Amino acid sequence: MPSNKETLFQNHICAFLEREHGYHALTKAELPAQDFHIIESHLLAFIQATQPDRYAELHTVFGLKTDDEIIRTLKQACAKAKPLWLVMREGLQVRGVKFELYKPKPRSATSELQHQHYQHNRFSYKKEYRYNLNNDERVDLVLWLNGLPIIVVELKHEDEGQFVDDAIHSSFLTRDLNNSLYRLPFLYVAASDTQVKVATDPRSDKHFRWFNAQLTNTAQTHGEYPIEHLYRDAFAKDTIARYLEHFLVYAPAKQEITATGEVLTEPAFSIFPRYHQLRASRQLAERVRLHANQHHRLGLKYLVNHSAGSGKTLTMAWMADQLDSLYTTDNRKVFDNIIILTDRKSLDKNIRDDLERFTHLKSKVHFAKRSSQLADFLAKDRDIIVSTIQKFGYIQDKIQQSEVLKSRRIAFLIDEAHRSQDGKLALKMRKVFTAEGEYEEEEDETPNSDDVAATLEKLNISNQVCVAFTATPTPKTVAFFGEPIDIYSEEEAIQEGYILDVVQHIVSYKTLYHLQSKKALPDKEFSAGVVAKALRDLAFSDDDLIQYKSEVIVKLFKEQVAASIQGRGKAMVVASSRPAGYKYFQTLQTILAEKGLPYKVLFAFSDYTDPKTNQSIEEIKVNQLDTLHDGRVIEEVFEQDDYRILVVANKFQTGFDQPLLSAMFLDKAVKGVNAIQTVSRLNRKRADKEQDDLLVVDFTNSSEAIFKAFNQFRKCSPYQEQEPDKAVLEDIYQQVLAMGAFDAAAIQHYVNAYTIAEKEAKQRNAEADALFSNTKQAYRQQFNQHLPDVEARKAYIALLRRYTKLYYFIAQFFTLESHLHEFIVFAEVMANSLVQQGKVSELKLLLKHIELVKGAVLYVDTVSNSGGVKEPRTAGGVGSGAGGKEMPSTTLEDAIKALETKFQISKEDAIVIREICEEVAAKAEIKHKIAHNRDNILFLEQYEPTLHSEIRMGYMDRDLWGQLQNPIYTDKGGIIPIMGKIIIQQVVQLAA
Repeated sequence: MPSNKETLFQNHICAFLEREHGYHALTKAELPAQDFHIIESHLLAFIQATQPDRYAELHTVFGLKTDDEIIRTLKQACAKAKPLWLVMREGLQVRGVKFELYKPKPRSATSELQHQHYQHNRFSYKKEYRYNLNNDERVDLVLWLNGLPIIVVELKHEDEGQFVDDAIHSSFLTRDLNNSLYRLPFLYVAASDTQVKVATDPRSDKHFRWFNAQLTNTAQTHGEYPIEHLYRDAFAKDTIARYLEHFLVYAPAKQEITATGEVLTEPAFSIFPRYHQLRASRQLAERVRLHANQHHRLGLKYLVNHSAGSGKTLTMAWMADQLDSLYTTDNRKVFDNIIILTDRKSLDKNIRDDLERFTHLKSKVHFAKRSSQLADFLAKDRDIIVSTIQKFGYIQDKIQQSEVLKSRRIAFLIDEAHRSQDGKLALKMRKVFTAEGEYEEEEDETPNSDDVAATLEKLNISNQVCVAFTATPTPKTVAFFGEPIDIYSEEEAIQEGYILDVVQHIVSYKTLYHLQSKKALPDKEFSAGVVAKALRDLAFSDDDLIQYKSEVIVKLFKEQVAASIQGRGKAMVVASSRPAGYKYFQTLQTILAEKGLPYKVLFAFSDYTDPKTNQSIEEIKVNQLDTLHDGRVIEEVFEQDDYRILVVANKFQTGFDQPLLSAMFLDKAVKGVNAIQTVSRLNRKRADKEQDDLLVVDFTNSSEAIFKAFNQFRKCSPYQEQEPDKAVLEDIYQQVLAMGAFDAAAIQHYVNAYTIAEKEAKQRNAEADALFSNTKQAYRQQFNQHLPDVEARKAYIALLRRYTKLYYFIAQFFTLESHLHEFIVFAEVMANSLVQQGKVSELKLLLKHIELVKGAVLYVDTVSNSGGVKEPRTAGGVGSGAGGKEMPSTTLEDAIKALETKFQISKEDAIVIREICEEVAAKAEIKHKIAHNRDNILFLEQYEPTLHSEIRMGYMDRDLWGQLQNPIYTDKGGIIPIMGKIIIQQVVQLAA
């Protein structure tokens, strides 16, 4: 029986279910038959009340045996592989008559009868449910819907020394899992008073996933427990109806035949949302519904701040389903189209796989990789369209050009997390989510300032809703989309064990170099950033420096990386440029061959022309993808076990998902969001990938900048939405005038000349264009005369560019004075034409005269991140102690001595340990179970948590509560877990 505080906790939840949700407490007479745990009277009453015509139709055939036939057919369905919840969603076919087993909540107000039928759903519960008449085993709480078991709950109270993982082991793993109660419900809940885990299949502790509302659950209402979200929200009637209609997803069994003929089988399973996925999806739908009802229009922008490891593709799929089924109070469908935009790889794999599991949406979802497909789906008004980020500009152009599409109500769900490699349209998308200076363009990409935010700012989006997903919101993102409507932070993802903390430690080196010119260089103006990058790339392409770093990489790979992830770990080398990456690729191959190491290297990059030889360097040729690998793409080849090192140059720094990556060698300085996206390539989890497998080596001495970037976004976006202020534009305008290059009259004259020139250009008037070219020359000359100082000219241009950035955002909210509207023409055009900067091609010619005269690579230190996430979240109890690797000594005496030495405990503590071990080992039931399963290692491992509970009871009986709060007792590999192993060993030895 539960202890006092656990009983209090249990009774509180039951009372809440009755009082707030209208659950019915089952009487003894109503308890179900034990075979399928179905309350037949509830189900039959629901069917007769909501589907009398269908019941009457079946009754004409079966008469008095109608009820028996319905129950018999239901039990047959339950005995098959299809889960009960899916039978509830699809309905039960009984001799050609289809019965609904529950009524979904009406999406619209079309019928009062539908609402009445929904109210007939009967929710009931039983606490301390004895589910097996052959023994005294019982579970704390079972929930039924219309007599069908749907949720099983086991509760613990931490003040009694019991934690959430104790609930899993004591009430699920050690029970008779062949019982229907552990097969038919769709959800199994293990909860303490502060934490929650859930599973759709209780047969393994690995199936239980965190279901917490935040990092530290707190009650939202006075007098409620920290896990209030569970019983107030997750167990609410409307929420459960949504589970059945929308959120539960069935993944059927899959078989795959390998190249060697081996048949791999993946069993069927059910998917249930994590709490933040449920929260974000419902919150978005509710916000849109309320706005549409109140204002009868859309024009909304939302930001979702979800970390890597958040299950974003499933969240987007659930959101699409929710938005597609949204209606206003006047029964109008809110959206005509839902458009999901992701990167090409996700379209091919992640989002496609997830959406195809939404079988109730099968006829609605359409995937468009090509523009022609996309145009066809838009023309045919398909409900849910999935395409790539690159199509964003194309879609907006289509919408603005077509009166039919312009009137469509469209929701965009935009995934920015995966950086694409496909040119200008991808660049537009990326720049919305990247702070200035943190995105480094590839050399073959053409910059385009017309990013998505600017595009949307200039368009009429009154019929659109744009939802952007990002793990790293920048000030620009927050300024445009507003503060996130939902946050699932990186810290939470790490603590819940969905991703690894990639920046706990960084091995830091410093690359030193001295450059000098072989001849005097002409006085040319180039962008400072461009020059700095070009010089850095030149130094970091030096053969000797790359040779030295490659030796370090191979040494560390052999010593630390090769054995990681059970001998399958892979490494990424991030080069400063494509020429440097090519040298790394060749050098690493040479060193590996010389040392006789069996590891292979690949080089991922966008094709380029070698600056020295003018030879075309192609990824497909360098990696022999066309000859050795049947034309497969490089990420597929890298999946092979023998390819262990991947050199990259910009490509794959973001958006590359390879869970076997455990090491990264940075020979390129990364900062801000770019640092997070790059190093996060290592954070993907696998069952055999541990935190200790990770290695980050930085050759640029940038560890503190990397730590700063990660720590800035650990909990959520560090930026807050700010109210737009039109005074900022006037202030910049006055600063420009104050610098004295041009007065207001000169600016107005230029705007007029530009306007005329643009108008005449459409008439192909070359004379007008020539006149304006002369005007530009005159203004450029005046600019240089009035601002002879280079830094002053740069400051002037910076003001023009800042004005351009802010204008399109602020102009949405305010009516501006005419001079501010006209000044945007001057600012946009003149920012690019006042200074004739040296061309990149000229800079490359000049760099040929620069040479490295001295270079060195110095080891700095292994640097630890003081602001990092320390440990994954533990559930306390068995969760933090189970699975300790340290085994006890042969005898009890030796084992106790080993514990004394290791943990420096007193003789009195050692005596208590001996007493408790002997007491627990002497219990008849424990002796029987261990002795009869002494050769079943899996059983013994799963039985350890039961022993931990017994050990805790021993300490509680002695009023030794301090030990139960002490990490050396409760942590993984601590005293209590080792005591469990000691007990097993002693019983096994005696039984042998």
